[in-house]
Amino acid sequence: MTPIAGLIIAIIAGLMVANGRRSASVVLVPWLVVLAYQSRYIASGRAISPPRTVTQFPGAIGYWLVQVIILAPALGIAAQLGASGQRRHPVSAAALARRAWLASAFSVAAAVIVIVFGFVLFPHEGGTVAAGHHSSNGSPPPIGMVGIVGSFLGCAALGVRALVWRRTDRRAASVAPVRETATAAARR
Repeated sequence: MTPIAGLIIAIIAGLMVANGRRSASVVLVPWLVVLAYQSRYIASGRAISPPRTVTQFPGAIGYWLVQVIILAPALGIAAQLGASGQRRHPVSAAALARRAWLASAFSVAAAVIVIVFGFVLFPHEGGTVAAGHHSSNGSPPPIGMVGIVGSFLGCAALGVRALVWRRTDRRAASVAPVRETATAAARR
């Protein structure tokens, strides 16, 4: 559930908060709520993964490293969307703080919706089971794969867009002095 939750929360935060760093920080708390619920659910034995996945160290280190890897593109998506919003429409500090609080509220609501849908309404699609059967192959549920692929593709696409914008800005900055010099020479 953390991949799809991270993707949804990152999009909400990035579109609502027109600042890269602040939109990335808005992602953390709602994502951690989903992670905490998911980890507790796995530890209780109600998930496809066995409880030792999250409880027995050092074996659980892999689970926690995967969660960090899942969080990274979510933070990247939020930061890149926020930075592009700042580039298009700069806002004051007060408006930015207000938007950050609203984005946090919507993101927490999205986290709760993901938990309800993934663990309560559609438990089999979300990787949960009512019986005691646990998978030992370690593959994530289908919705998790969709979230992982979507997060990495979204982060890559936004990264390419940021590189194109940076290249365009550099070209525009290098052309501007030449135009000013030509205009000044024409006036003389």
